[in-house]
Amino acid sequence: MAMPKLNTALLAILATVAVLLAVPACSPARSDRSAVDPAARQAAVAKAEQGASKLLRAGKQDNTWTGPESSPKPRPGLRLTIIPEQMASTGSSRPATAIESETRKLGWQPKISDGQGKPEVQLNALNTAVDEKVDAVILIFVDTTRIQSALKRALAAGVKVVTLGSLKNTPDTVPDVSFDWVGAGVAVAQYAVWKSNGDLGMLQMRNTDLYIVINGQFKGTNDYLSNPQNCPGCDIVTKDWSLATFEDPVIGPAAQAVATRLANPNLNWVTCFDSCLFRVANGLNRAGFGKTMSGAGFDCNPENLDIIRSGGVQKVCFADPREWLAFAAIDNVNRMTNGQAPVDFTKSIPVALFDRDSLSELPPARSADLESKGWQGNFDFRAKFEQLWGIG
Repeated sequence: MAMPKLNTALLAILATVAVLLAVPACSPARSDRSAVDPAARQAAVAKAEQGASKLLRAGKQDNTWTGPESSPKPRPGLRLTIIPEQMASTGSSRPATAIESETRKLGWQPKISDGQGKPEVQLNALNTAVDEKVDAVILIFVDTTRIQSALKRALAAGVKVVTLGSLKNTPDTVPDVSFDWVGAGVAVAQYAVWKSNGDLGMLQMRNTDLYIVINGQFKGTNDYLSNPQNCPGCDIVTKDWSLATFEDPVIGPAAQAVATRLANPNLNWVTCFDSCLFRVANGLNRAGFGKTMSGAGFDCNPENLDIIRSGGVQKVCFADPREWLAFAAIDNVNRMTNGQAPVDFTKSIPVALFDRDSLSELPPARSADLESKGWQGNFDFRAKFEQLWGIG
């Protein structure tokens, strides 16, 4: 008698479960969350609500400019290479395309060289930029520790190098445009503790390629939840994945999340940066966990906001105005190519949280911006930078 055919998606899930069960989980033993002292749990929830609510309010408030009040006139004709970690990730492609578009208005000659999520590709792209004798390079979420030989060549050749989202550069003379990435991880952890009423089983999908994830977003979430005062009795499970498996149907982040949830019913939340969480949320929904799993992400890309608005798996996102960071990186290139010192923009970049309720309270114009472009920081930073550059 012929055996019935199994759905290919189910086969992939079963294969993934088999793979993951054969590998020791990177997590502590499960706790009995029902045995937690109610007073300790409620204290943790109140603390988490206070922190998360502050950032939810920030997403609805106007921001003011606290950055520099002058910048040199841009030199026309500068040749600029933009190397995003990978264009397949919206969090990287958003600033890359913003830089490309804006620098054309400055009379520069920009070129995007896709890093494809591979350090060797990013290394070759930077070496090519040096060979082409460009004036400047902007690296987006590229781990400078993995491209040292090319970076040393660039600096020795007089190429001005600026990074966006590197957190720590080697050498540290290379300026980075960032905000508090660890604080971003704390914020989504607080939201999850609050909304789960302290009954939290968190699956952390940790990317192993990005320094900014390991030592920024993941560190913030993991450190916060690992403190028993912040989340008494919480379960924390961590699964590692690499960019090389981003779309892999068996060992990619979406497949790993589904398999891990199948193996551990105690899990009720998942976190990852938004391009990852977009895939994870859709995978969990297809596997039937749309009502039992909630997601907390970073970046607030338009596709993730769509999931939040529709009541899908993702419930919240930590927002930074990614294009604002892009313009700040341009400004530092402008300063450096004019012989001036770069500016530390860390404390002048606004951040916020968005969930379904806060999104519904936005005025129509701001809501439309979010839908089409992602969060823009509630301030016209484009006009301000162009004013500084003398083109506004």
